[in-house]
This record gives sequence, structure tokens and C-alpha cells, in this order.
Amino acid sequence: MASRASEAGSRHFGPLAKLSIRQKLPLMTGGLLLLVAVALSWAAYVRVRRVVLQVASQRLVAVSQQLRDLLQTQSEQLVRQMDTTARKAALGRYLQGGGVRGRNSALAALRYDGPQPEQVLAMELWDDHGRRLLATGRGAERIAGFEASAQFPRPAAGDSGAVGEFRALGDSVIYPLVGRIPGSAAGFVVQWRRLTGTERSREQLARLIGSSAGLYVGNATGSLWTNLVSVTAPPRVPRGPPGAVGTDERAGSGSTYMASAWPIPGTPWMVLVEFARAPVLAPVFLFVRGLALIALGFLVVGLVAAWFLSRRITRPLLQLTAAADAIAAGEYARRVPVERADELGRLAHAFDTMAARVEASQHRLEEQVAERTRELREAQSALVRREKLAMLGQLASGVGHELRNPLGVMTNAIYYLEAVQASAPAEVKEYLQILRQQVALSEKIVSDLLDFARVKPPQHGEVRLADLAGVQLQRLGSPHGVRVRVDVPGDLPPARVDPVQVGQVVFNLLANAVQAMGDAGGELLLRGTRNGAGSVTLEVSDTGPGVPLEIAEKIFEPLFTTKARGIGLGLAVSRSLAQANGGDLTLAVGAGPGATFVLTLPTHAAAAA
Repeated sequence: MASRASEAGSRHFGPLAKLSIRQKLPLMTGGLLLLVAVALSWAAYVRVRRVVLQVASQRLVAVSQQLRDLLQTQSEQLVRQMDTTARKAALGRYLQGGGVRGRNSALAALRYDGPQPEQVLAMELWDDHGRRLLATGRGAERIAGFEASAQFPRPAAGDSGAVGEFRALGDSVIYPLVGRIPGSAAGFVVQWRRLTGTERSREQLARLIGSSAGLYVGNATGSLWTNLVSVTAPPRVPRGPPGAVGTDERAGSGSTYMASAWPIPGTPWMVLVEFARAPVLAPVFLFVRGLALIALGFLVVGLVAAWFLSRRITRPLLQLTAAADAIAAGEYARRVPVERADELGRLAHAFDTMAARVEASQHRLEEQVAERTRELREAQSALVRREKLAMLGQLASGVGHELRNPLGVMTNAIYYLEAVQASAPAEVKEYLQILRQQVALSEKIVSDLLDFARVKPPQHGEVRLADLAGVQLQRLGSPHGVRVRVDVPGDLPPARVDPVQVGQVVFNLLANAVQAMGDAGGELLLRGTRNGAGSVTLEVSDTGPGVPLEIAEKIFEPLFTTKARGIGLGLAVSRSLAQANGGDLTLAVGAGPGATFVLTLPTHAAAAA
């Protein structure tokens, strides 16, 4: 189930699941930083853009309102000038019928002598019936070419004057200023002014009110609009209350404009100011670009920091992983070389503690397995030894008596032949001696079989090692080429053993030593010592070839022998007899040249205790 979940997770996450933590951490950190940077940049852009547009709208409203107030003030000044002109007495007298002299006085009163005379095209005198009575000025003839009476308003009684709508006259934009002549003779003074301006003056005004700004003045009815230079297409007036800011996307140009329009009080005019949004939003894009560069710098720094952080985090994790793999492979001594005080350091310390416990458990388990294996081998050896003992018991009980009787007959026959042939040739006597030796060897084999099969309970008595060694040396005789040396102190505590059984053990050891040295001879050493554990030892050493280490533990097993003759029961019987008497028989490994057998026997005091 776990593997299916892992496979499902791997399929769900795709290639990301195959990446290591060292790669995932910088990627996830970089992605998070990128997401935060994009979100903050977008939020900052929206906020700054809103603030900039709000500030631009306020500035646009303020500029358009200032221009409205300027044009209103200018129109009021012009209307007052017209009121002053209309109050001249010469004009009133002419309306009442002043004749030729009054006409000249009226024309003199109509002449404009104020500032900016180039803006004034004509000065006219109209009666209340809509008739032009007098006209003066450089553009009077052009003005007379169209029904001008329909192009200016009539101020009511009590009004100081009025301002008319803009009108196109050729390449110029003109507008009338009308003043009412007071008195009984009703009439009007009309001044036709030209809206003058140049491209340079327009650009200067645009720089004053703002970059890429547009200034338009026109009739409130929308019949004519001008940019102070020439007649233009009507701009889109924002909907809503006066001064409301609207947007206009110009077809074909792809540009968006912000506009604010105000009607000019006291006139039929309207002023409109527009800003292009691109220059307004240019600082926003510069700000966002700088913010993006800063975010990019922070992203790079964050990625580098995340890379270093991932290395600092993943390096101990990789060491932990490698140590875990090593322990899983059987390298239980592997540890994690992490020295930190944070969670990873505590994890590494806990891992080392766990690894140490696993190693101790593994060693303990291996020791237990080795101990169980040794016990199994010992049990197997014991089982094999029991099988051998059982076989020897059956063999001894079956053939012991059957072989001793023929061997006894053969011994008697040899004795008889030696008696009746006392004068027999030397060769006959030699062969009779060979027969006697072989019969004695056969009897020893039978005796070993019987002794191994049934060890009699020992008859304990006090025996001194010196006496025991002397008796068995006399029994052994004087072997050819063998030097016997005895180092058994007479003041050693007596051993409490069966003298017959222990004597057989010592004789077997002496016989084996002589056989080991062979015809070359050597030195046979018997040395007795006292142990502090309530026992005495008798060491039997020879200068023969010794016992190889690989068979040192097998020489005491029944039926194991390295000799060409014999069945390998001598040492097995000897150890059994030594152990039956409370002692032991061992081989001293590495004690010197040849072989040294150590017979340990309990003393009388130890046995009594």
C-alpha cells in the first residue's frame, strides 16, 4: 500500500518528485520569492498608478478650473470695456439723429484705442431694430459680408454687456462683445475680436499647464472648437458635472487622454484641458521597472541564500542518508560527523546513539550466534563422541573376551616354544620376540578398549608424585637413546587419587613421549609443581616433533590418532582416568620444543575440604 501511495505521489508531482531536496529547496524558495515579488510589484503598480492618476486628475481639474477663471476674468474685463464704450455720449446722440457731424463724432467714439488692437477686427453700432448704423476697423468689410446681426446676443436692460459664441471667419476664429447704449435711444455697440494665437504660444501654454497637455476653447453648444490657433475637431467632453474627469481613447492613435471641461460663467464658452495618460503613467512604469530590478536582485540574493541554506540543511541529511545506507549494508561502526546545536545536530546525535545501540545489539547478537554455534558444535562433537563411545562399548563388550583368549593361547605357545627350543637359531628367537611384542601390543589395545568402555570407580589414596613417577619409570624401563630427567620435589603435598589408574595415565604419557622421539632419541623430562588452588601438577615433556596446533584439540578424542599403529585410545583413556580422579590432563601449547602434557591432581587437603 505504501509503495502504491509513493507511486501515486510520484505521478501526481511529476518531475518535481524526482528532484533532491538540495534542488527542490532553492526552486521552491525562488518560486515563492518570485510570487511574492510579482504580487508586491503588481500591488505597488496598482497603488501607485491609482495615486498618480488621482493626482493627475486633481491637477487636471485645477488647471482647467484656473483657465476657466482666467477666461472668465478676461471676458468680464472686455465686457466692462464695452460698457465704457457704449456709454459714450456721441453714440447716444447719433442714435437720436446727430447728422453728419454726429456721425463723425460717433465713428471717433467707436474707434478702438485699447491694448492689443490687432485682435479687434471691427467696431459696429447697431440700433434696436437690427440695423448696422456704423462700422469701423480693418475687418469691418469682412464682418459686413455675413449676417452678423444673428451672431451676437442682445444684452437686456440693466446688463453691462454680453459675450457671443465663437465663429469661424476664414482662417480666424472671431467672437463678438456687445454693449448696450443706455438712454431713450436703444442701440448696441458690437466689437468683433479675433482669437489670436500661435503654435509657439500654444506650446508655451502647454508647457505651463503640463507636458503633452491640450487646451481647447469652444462654444458650450459644441458648434465650434479651437485650440487657440485654428479650428479643430470637437473634443469629447466628459460626462457628468462640470470639472468631471473623463477618458478618451483616440481612434487610430492608440493613445488615451484624460480631459476636464468647465463652462465659463457669463459666456457661452467652455474650456477643456486634456492630458495624455502615457506621460502621466511614465513615472509609474519607471517605478515599477526599478521595483522589478530590485525584486530581481532580491530574488537572486534569495536564490543564493536558499542554495547555501539548502546545502547547510541537505549536507547533514546526505550524511545521515549515507550513514543509514552504510548501516543497512552492515557497516555498523559508521557515524555521522555533524557537530551542530540545532535540530539536525540533535538528529545526528540521536542517529549516532541509535547506531551505537544497533552496533552493540549486532555484536551481542553475533556473540550469541557464535556462542550458540559453538554450543551446537560442542553438542555435535559430544553426540559424535557418544556415538563413538557407544560403538566402542559394543566393540569392547563383543570382542574383548573373544580376543583375550586367543592372545593368551598365543602367549603360552610362544613361552612353550622358547622353553623347548632353548638352542634354537638366533633368527627363530628373534621372530619369537617379534611375536611376543605384537601379542603384547594387541593385549594393550584390548585393555584400552575395555578400560575406555568401563572406567572403574577410583580407589582413592595418598600418593606422592615422586613415588608415582619412579614406579612408572621403572615399568617403562630404559628406552634406547632417551635421557630421562626427573624434577619432582619430595616435599610436594601428596595427591589423593587411585594410584593404579593415575599410574596408568603417567605410564601412557611416558610411552607416548618415547614413541614420539623414536629411534633418534631425545630428552624426557618429568617436573612436579604445586598449585595454589589445592592441586599438584606433573608435566611430561619430550623433544619430539610436538603436536601441530590444528590437531591440539583433537588428540584427546577417541579413535583419533596420527600414528601408523594404534587406534587412538591412549590419551582419551588417560584424560578419562584423570578426570575420574578429580584432576585433568591437558596439552601445554607453545611451552617449548616437542610436546608437554600437564597432569593436574587434587591434593589430600583439597579433597578433605
